[in-house]
Amino acid sequence: MTIILGANFGYCVLAAVGISMQCILTGHDVASARKKYKVDYPDNGSGRHADKLNDQDWLEFNNIKRTSDNYSEQVAIVLTMLMLSGMYMPRAAASLGAAYMVGRSVYARGYRSKGPKGRMAGGLLMMLTLVSMAGVAVYSAVMTTVLA
Repeated sequence: MTIILGANFGYCVLAAVGISMQCILTGHDVASARKKYKVDYPDNGSGRHADKLNDQDWLEFNNIKRTSDNYSEQVAIVLTMLMLSGMYMPRAAASLGAAYMVGRSVYARGYRSKGPKGRMAGGLLMMLTLVSMAGVAVYSAVMTTVLA
């Protein structure tokens, strides 16, 4: 079987690089927060170092850490859906990838400023784009195999 990717698939690659870089940057935010709040490794926000923080600093550190953890938990799924949907509809997939990055940014800002309740708008946008990418991939696969 030969897979031929069109020139527009490059847009998906750019979106994937953008998502990957954004994920890396959230890790750097955690590294900066570790320095600011003096939470050394291997403490992930609930160990001996974090126990020395006041409630507000503990909350701020953990909100930053949770934002990064959530990205790490989802990035493999997002990149997979982006690449699979991009094989069939690269411009739509790349646009959804860009929208995911916007949602991720809104999610992070909301979570860091208002805690878990502040993540909802960004979380909704992220889930809509992810479900849309999966829908494009499934629809396209069915159309080119089962219904071909």
